[in-house]
Amino acid sequence: MLRRLIVPALFIIVVFSGCNLVNKVVKDIPIQDQDNLEREYAGKQAWTRSLLIDIGPAGVVDRETEVKIITLDLHWTGSVIVEPPNHHRITHALNLERPLTVAAVNEQMNKLFWFTKPEYRYRMNLRKYGKKTAKAIYEHQLFKGMTRDAALESWGFPDEMKSSDIGGQAQEQWIYKDTRRKDKKRYVYFVTNAVSSWEE
Repeated sequence: MLRRLIVPALFIIVVFSGCNLVNKVVKDIPIQDQDNLEREYAGKQAWTRSLLIDIGPAGVVDRETEVKIITLDLHWTGSVIVEPPNHHRITHALNLERPLTVAAVNEQMNKLFWFTKPEYRYRMNLRKYGKKTAKAIYEHQLFKGMTRDAALESWGFPDEMKSSDIGGQAQEQWIYKDTRRKDKKRYVYFVTNAVSSWEE
């Protein structure tokens, strides 16, 4: 009697396990879309918006460094391989949540890289923000009253964002970390979406 129950129970477990496995595979980026993403980015010239940290021993690539994107690896949580001017290729983890999507990969790549030359970005920012802000962004500087969007263009995406509401005023803190020095962090403080102060 027990043997008769065990065999069907095992069969049901195997079927449901297989179904779950299929669902997980189907939810990830289809192979064709992975190939399209790799073709889109491979060989592109780019400028780093944030520190790129090698998952191996090759070190760190600084912000605003011109690099060549070699390829994307869309296994697990994804990674990008780039070649900086010293030709020592590094592999930077994308740290994406599964299941991977085309939109998530594109969003992360645009957080990590600019795909236009600094001079072109300066001209675009000149039209968008005016001379004072465009010059500050080009030189990666901040000033009191600078808008949140302009600060993002200047310093890139922070590692952490903390927000609060004090006395009806929206306040925010951005934190930038440097993996080469655990004790070194940069901070930007905003009040109602404008830079109020910063620490380097």
